[in-house]
Amino acid sequence: MFKKLFPAALVGALSLLTVGLMAQTRIAVVDAMKVANESKEGKKIQGVLKGVHDQKQNEINSKEAELKALEEKAKDPKISQEKRDEIQSQFTQKMYEYQAFAKAATDEMENRTQRMQEEFQEKLNRVLTQYAQSKGISLVVEKGICLYNADALDITTEVIAAMNQAYPGA
Repeated sequence: MFKKLFPAALVGALSLLTVGLMAQTRIAVVDAMKVANESKEGKKIQGVLKGVHDQKQNEINSKEAELKALEEKAKDPKISQEKRDEIQSQFTQKMYEYQAFAKAATDEMENRTQRMQEEFQEKLNRVLTQYAQSKGISLVVEKGICLYNADALDITTEVIAAMNQAYPGA
C-alpha cells in the first residue's frame, strides 16, 4: 500500500511546491527597440551615427562629383588624345581612391554601429537588472519573442524612464 501511495503523495507535494514557486516568480517583458528609439541614450547614439553617416556620405558625394567632372572632361571633343589619356589615367586613379574610401567608410560605420550597439546593450542590461531586482522581477523577456503577453507585464515605459534617469546627460 505504501508503494502505491508514495508516488501519488510525491506528485501532489511537487505540484504544490511548483504552484508555490510560480506564484513567487514575477515575469516582465520589455521592447528593447522602443527603449533604443525613445530613451535619451538611444537617441544620442542614433544622432552620433547619423552625423558620421552624413559626413561620410558628403565625402562620397564629393568624390562622385570629381569622377563625373573628369568623365565629362574626357568626352570633350576639343581636347587632344594625349590630354584625354591623361584624364582617363586621373579618372582611373580617382576611381580606385573612391572605391577604397567607400569601403573604408562602410567598414568604419559598421564597426562604430556595432560598438555603440554593444555599449547601449550593456547599459540597458545594467538598468534592466537593477530595475528588475528592485521590483522583485525574476525574469525579463524581450517583447519581440513573445507570442502573447498581457499589457500588465510590459515594463518598457518604466525602463525608458530608468534609462533616462541613469543616463541623463545623453
